[in-house]
Amino acid sequence: MTTHETTLRSHADVPTLRGERWRKQLASHLGRKCEVVHDGDTVTLMLAGGSCALTHDDTTLHLAAAGPDENALTEVQQVIAVHLQRFAADEGLRVTWNRA
Repeated sequence: MTTHETTLRSHADVPTLRGERWRKQLASHLGRKCEVVHDGDTVTLMLAGGSCALTHDDTTLHLAAAGPDENALTEVQQVIAVHLQRFAADEGLRVTWNRA
């Protein structure tokens, strides 16, 4: 498993009733290009410059991005947001990141 020293973090809570579906689809699709770590209810995508942990509850998909610097964190945020918004276009999901 690749380990990233992370210093910057952000999170996004995306309202959706299909959080489990989007978590699985992100892991399946991005898993072709990065390592995917399953730990209980959390799926973590180990991207080239950082990581993003995905969890969900009945009404929300929770995203927690991390990266060693501003550029890496921004890249992780963009990769996750672009893919999620494309997959869930019929729901009109929007990802708004907040610094942790």
